[in-house]
Amino acid sequence: MGFSSALQGRAAHDALLNRQEAELKLLETMKRCLVQKVKCDREYAVSLAAVTQQGLKIDRSDDLQGSHIMRAWRSFMEELEHTAKQIRTNAEQLETVCHEKLASLYQEKRRVRKQYQEEHTKIATQFSHTSKLPCVLATQKEWSLRVDIAWLEHGQI
Repeated sequence: MGFSSALQGRAAHDALLNRQEAELKLLETMKRCLVQKVKCDREYAVSLAAVTQQGLKIDRSDDLQGSHIMRAWRSFMEELEHTAKQIRTNAEQLETVCHEKLASLYQEKRRVRKQYQEEHTKIATQFSHTSKLPCVLATQKEWSLRVDIAWLEHGQI
């Protein structure tokens, strides 16, 4: 089993390098967006917590004892506070888990690209030496023939 003829040649090599470079740039963009999302989520969680604190500051709370509206409001504020905590927790998890995996994937892609380039260079060098061999052999045969002729002409053999 071999490579498709579409994957052979300089154009295919350049296409693979371009793909690898584009993927690395995409991973960098993903990392920047992830960092920005975490920042925005944290700011949003802080804002929600501030809204919750503001909403729970109620004047004349003694007058509202047993009020259904007050119970509904407290329930709403507790849910809002829970949402803020959940957003903050999710942002922290996103930062640690996804950031680590993206960094690992980025390093792996860089390693694979470097390995591919090294292997391609090695193979290209070997091919260059191999393709020169018939020319060198022809030159060697020609010189050998000339030496034989020179020996014969001068009666040395």
